[in-house]
Amino acid sequence: MKYFYINNIKFNYTLEFNSNFKADAWKHNAPLIEYCETLGINIPHYCYHKNLSISGNCRMCLIELKGSPKPIVSCAMSAKSCLNNGEIYTNSPLVKKARENILEFLLLNHPLDCPICDQGGECDLQDQSFFFGLAKKRFYSFKRVVSDKNIGPIVKTVMTRCIHCTRCVRFAGEIAGVEDLGIFGRGMNSEIGTYVNKVFQSELSGNVIDLCPVGALTSKPYPFIGRNWELKNINSIDFSDGFGLDLQICLKNNKIVKVLPGYSRHDKTVNWISDKTRFAFDGMFSPERILQGFVTIGSNKDLLPLSWKSLFEEIVYVLYFQDHLARHFLKTNLLTIVFSNNVSNEVLNLLMLLSKKYSFVQLRKSELSEIENDLESNFLLNSASNKTQLAQSKVCFLIGLNTRYEGSSLNLKLRHRYLKGDFKVISLGSVVNLTFPVSYLGLNLKTLTSVVEGNNFFCQELTNNSNPAIICGSEVFKRRDALTTSRLLNLLKKYLQSLDQKWSNINILNTSLNESGVHYLDTFKCFNAQDLQKSVGVYFIDTCRDIPNLRKTIQYHLLNRFQYEKSEVSFYLDQNGGLVSQLFNDIKKVSGISSYINLPNNVFFETSGSYLNTEGILKQTVKFIPSLKQSRENWQIIRKLLANANFLSFVSEIKTNKRVNFNCNNIFNFKNFVNFQYYAVQNLTNSSLSNAGKKISYFDFTKNLYKTRHSKLIESKVRLWLDDFYIGSRDTYAKRSITMIKCSKLFRAQNTNFNFI
Repeated sequence: MKYFYINNIKFNYTLEFNSNFKADAWKHNAPLIEYCETLGINIPHYCYHKNLSISGNCRMCLIELKGSPKPIVSCAMSAKSCLNNGEIYTNSPLVKKARENILEFLLLNHPLDCPICDQGGECDLQDQSFFFGLAKKRFYSFKRVVSDKNIGPIVKTVMTRCIHCTRCVRFAGEIAGVEDLGIFGRGMNSEIGTYVNKVFQSELSGNVIDLCPVGALTSKPYPFIGRNWELKNINSIDFSDGFGLDLQICLKNNKIVKVLPGYSRHDKTVNWISDKTRFAFDGMFSPERILQGFVTIGSNKDLLPLSWKSLFEEIVYVLYFQDHLARHFLKTNLLTIVFSNNVSNEVLNLLMLLSKKYSFVQLRKSELSEIENDLESNFLLNSASNKTQLAQSKVCFLIGLNTRYEGSSLNLKLRHRYLKGDFKVISLGSVVNLTFPVSYLGLNLKTLTSVVEGNNFFCQELTNNSNPAIICGSEVFKRRDALTTSRLLNLLKKYLQSLDQKWSNINILNTSLNESGVHYLDTFKCFNAQDLQKSVGVYFIDTCRDIPNLRKTIQYHLLNRFQYEKSEVSFYLDQNGGLVSQLFNDIKKVSGISSYINLPNNVFFETSGSYLNTEGILKQTVKFIPSLKQSRENWQIIRKLLANANFLSFVSEIKTNKRVNFNCNNIFNFKNFVNFQYYAVQNLTNSSLSNAGKKISYFDFTKNLYKTRHSKLIESKVRLWLDDFYIGSRDTYAKRSITMIKCSKLFRAQNTNFNFI
């Protein structure tokens, strides 16, 4: 039996490093500093970070090894080799003296501006100088001054405070994949910068603010706001993409000051977050936000501010008039509710119950999506986000996807897998920079047909490599040929499952927060011109007007471009966080619509709800900011609106206008994701069960498929919808964020060919 000692505490070397348990496998290659932290022994350090490579240049983590003539660097030493019949001391007099000397050298050139430094209170140099440093100094010569660098609108630099830990340099090259930062010069003239005058152009640049142990890199949009002991920390999730990463929101006086990455209970890690996640929250509280409900009246469409009671009365008057008009002409007028993929599951359940209960209410999605949602695996990111399963793949096939902008978390995992080696990425779509080498098959979905038929060189990569990762963007299913694309992917899935029974499924990356939750609950139709023609009123809930289908439909209606009879829409209800969109300006210019009613609802951080992210994980948020002025939550507005309209005939008459006459709350409770989990057994629907050990006659499927007249692929390029990462997303907040607008202008100025190929 072997033993080792840490600070005179005896440990069994055989049990610690020679065991066969999977839980102890990480100890074989773990550095000594990380192993000591798991034992509760903290070693001070600056340059070491567990997600970055080892540099060992700060020398703050020195420890004493028995028999060694000098202290050793714990971050660069393997715990398994160093502790083999060894004895170390982390708090001996030799170690204390070494730390004092190291800190004295680090503080020689450090400015005394702690009272005005944004890092004050959470500065590693400040804390460790207090515990391990000297109270006197011996250096009275001049101090050098380093000029500050302009590396963009996200990060503020005060390079005189830099201690050359190179965390930012290693992050830029290893994690972000953008080698814009580096250290140049020798000796006293060495400094960190961008070689030439340029910005740090990366969607992850804000993470260097958290990495910097001193105040050299701080937040530029929010300087001199407050100290960390003045802030209140709340756990929440990200709203900008489909992953819903865990966040830590810092509040001061009920206002959001900064956003930090939170601890993920699912991955047991702290994730890197994008700049949009970190700084787009100011768009929620934009000065353009109108917190007063109003209605347009008269031919000039003048604004009339109203209270909630007056607003509901105005809506009921309009519905009452339309009710009598419908009785006169003996026809039913519909109220169309249009919602986005960002609404919570609770609001969506409430809307579904209303549509099942009242025949005059119809639900429509704002985006077209022809995806098959009979099984959960058809619309979720099944295995690509799992590092263990991704490590077993040697090839990845991307279809119409830009993982760098649409899912930065997934792109980091793909880059991490590529850096390990023996991994090839093939893409079908526009040529983009994903920070790692990618081979492109083409720009057209016709190439997917050749892959399915087996007439492409890429077929050898799929068949020869086990467990290939196939990731398809959800935007592919929003094309007119989405049904044909689904059939092709199903054929490809069946063929790969016939080769390998353990192969999981095709992964779908959703770009909106609750897009998976919408697919999970039901199949909703898309809002189109026919719905607009048959509706007496349209009710928008958290919709973004930059959605092509919705924008085209509304503009065609306002221009009277419909080829059938004129639409009878008399009013629009807009419930979009108080952010009045371009729709209101269009309605002011065009007559024929009696009223536009704005209902100010709460923004994302002012509401509580649950969301199903693209990985199939249920994410929940809590309301931690009080509502401002008249704004209310979505479910409160919908409930109050229906309560005030109960005296109308089409709401109150049960026999003629209600589709269900029983307790809807019980019978439709299975639609609630929180109360019911639907586990679909994929193998029961797989043809490989009946053909176990046999190869499927693969080409017979495609031969019969392409004889039908409905199986046509549009020969157009698979263009990526997100051409501007900062303000081009489907949420309504980033477009009004001052920080995101500055980043977008800088991004456009540096890219002459702005649109993708």
